[in-house]
Amino acid sequence: MKRTMPLNIGFVCGLSLVLAAAASTAEAAIVPFTETFAGGAANWFDGPGTAVVDWNAAGGPGGSAYVSSSGGFLTANTDDPVLFFRAQDEFGSSGGAFVGNWIADGVNQFSAWVRHDAGVPLNFFTRFASPNNFPAANQVFFQPVPSGTWTQLVALLPNPTLIFEGPFTYQQVFSNIGHVQIGVTTPASLAGMDETFVFDLDDVSIVPEPMGLWLLGLVGLALLKRRSPADMTERDA
Repeated sequence: MKRTMPLNIGFVCGLSLVLAAAASTAEAAIVPFTETFAGGAANWFDGPGTAVVDWNAAGGPGGSAYVSSSGGFLTANTDDPVLFFRAQDEFGSSGGAFVGNWIADGVNQFSAWVRHDAGVPLNFFTRFASPNNFPAANQVFFQPVPSGTWTQLVALLPNPTLIFEGPFTYQQVFSNIGHVQIGVTTPASLAGMDETFVFDLDDVSIVPEPMGLWLLGLVGLALLKRRSPADMTERDA
C-alpha cells in the first residue's frame, strides 16, 4: 500500500466515522510499561468498544498469554480503517498505564506484537488520541503482517510518518493521551467480504527510546571524567 495524499485523506475520514468520543482527564503514564496480559484482558475492549477482548492463557510470542478480538470487513471499502483493540481511560485499560503526557513522561517508542488469520498480509495502524478522542494521530505500519505469524510493530515517537487528524501538532496530541487503539486498513481482496477473522495482540509497550538512555550515560561518564585523581582520592579517603 503506497503512502499517497489520497490514502491519508481517506484514512482520516474513515476514522472519523468509526471512532466515538469519550471525556476524561489524563494523568501520568507509567514509563516504561509493557502490557503482557499475564493476569487477564486488562480491560482492553474490542473494536466497537462494547465488550472486553478475549483472553488466552498461552500461545502468544514465546508461549505467553495474549488477547484476541474478532471481526471482519463486510461494511468496509478498500483502505478503510477497522479497529479491533481499544485501550482507553474510560475503560480503565491496563490500570491507566497508557494515559498521560507522553512527552513529559519520556515516551519515545511504542511497540506491540500482533497476529491475524485473514489469509492475506495486512497493514496495521495505531491511533493515539486524547481522552476526548480528538485531537489524534495515526501511525500506519507499512510493514505487511503475514497471516498466522506473530509480528512485532515498532514506532519511534515522534516521526514524520504520523498522520494527524486535522491541523494538530505532536505537542497537542501526545501531551494528553487517553486512547490507544489498534486496527488494520482494509485490503481490496477482503473489502465487503462476509467473513469473521481473529486478531491477536500481546506485549504492548511504551518505553523511552534507547538512544536517550545512552545519552544520559554519556553525560554521567563526562561528569565522572571531570573529577581529578586528587579529588577522587580526597573524597574516597
